[in-house]
Amino acid sequence: MKKYLTLIAAATLMAACSNEADQTEQQAEGQPIAVAVAEGGLTRATGEVSIPRQIADNGFGLFGCYTGQLTYENTSVSPDFMYNQKVNSPDKGETWEYYPLKYWPNSTNPGSDEYNEYISFFAYAPYEASPRDDGRCIFGMSNKYEKGDPWVNYRLAEDPWDDANPQVDLMYGVRYKSAGPNGSDLLFTDQKKPVINETMKFYFQHALACIGDKITIRLSDELYNLVKGEEYKDYASIIATGLTIDYTNLTTKARLNLNSPSGPNWKEIISGEITCDRQLKIKDLLKTLTNEPQTLSEGQGLFYIPMQVKGTDAPYANITLSYAIRNNAGSVYEGTTSTRIDLDLNLEGQKEGIALILGKDLDLLHLTYPITREDATEPSYSRQWK
Repeated sequence: MKKYLTLIAAATLMAACSNEADQTEQQAEGQPIAVAVAEGGLTRATGEVSIPRQIADNGFGLFGCYTGQLTYENTSVSPDFMYNQKVNSPDKGETWEYYPLKYWPNSTNPGSDEYNEYISFFAYAPYEASPRDDGRCIFGMSNKYEKGDPWVNYRLAEDPWDDANPQVDLMYGVRYKSAGPNGSDLLFTDQKKPVINETMKFYFQHALACIGDKITIRLSDELYNLVKGEEYKDYASIIATGLTIDYTNLTTKARLNLNSPSGPNWKEIISGEITCDRQLKIKDLLKTLTNEPQTLSEGQGLFYIPMQVKGTDAPYANITLSYAIRNNAGSVYEGTTSTRIDLDLNLEGQKEGIALILGKDLDLLHLTYPITREDATEPSYSRQWK
């Protein structure tokens, strides 16, 4: 049986405007809205129920749109029923609560346990109380009475390696509905009249993509055999001394539409805005290479917004490897080699690793592969994403 973390808040409803007061009357003596985090998918590493620290510490934001007897796509409403409502966890992920408490509309179809009024929900994480354009990652959001899909404006951290101002791992929530004993479907957060006592279960997904979270390198078999053969018998080793990844044709900031049922729904904020200065640099590797894969870096990937900027070429990254060849006499030959890798914009919040091969002519070849649950290292995010 699937397990999930359940929120039932104990608080009183406070009306903030006349519209909310009307909704309060409609909800009189109704069922309180309970919120849950569905099992699975919250961590990039294991796919188990493991709340990232930034959600456990900071909570998540919830928007609610009341549409009466119309479904969400058949009307245009604002999120004044619930606007950037903070949902937090006093015990860091076991239980959740929010204030003031909200209630389901209490009107039902005669003889049925199904309500005949709709509320649509949207969620993002981590919670940001005061989005401002002062350097923070979540720097704006739709206002309370703005009709249409709720959204948040997001920028990559100026320095992704700054421990004092860590990169925010933006996430968004979609509704999770059981599809029977053989599996489950991810659904948009409304389109379903809530039944009595139903808990709102959210499945959080990552909105950012990542390249190079795990980087491995090996010598090609041909090069390895040459180094070990008679022709190169004086050479003792080939050592990786440094690695740099630079990407281009990607934006530093964009708008995430929280109506994202099938992958992060990113939009441009300023037309044609791009950046070319995102860089991951690993120095002083001193990693002796063989024809077996060796890990150069893990948990230090370069994160990006998976969206192509209008009017630009497809985004790509340049990977440069510095190496040294040392012989038995102590002499050292140093060089660099580079390769280009196209960036995938259809990762839907995934991480992607890089496998490098140093070839016979010391050319750098590459393969890319998605980070699997066994490969990924969730604790690494405690440095970049808190």
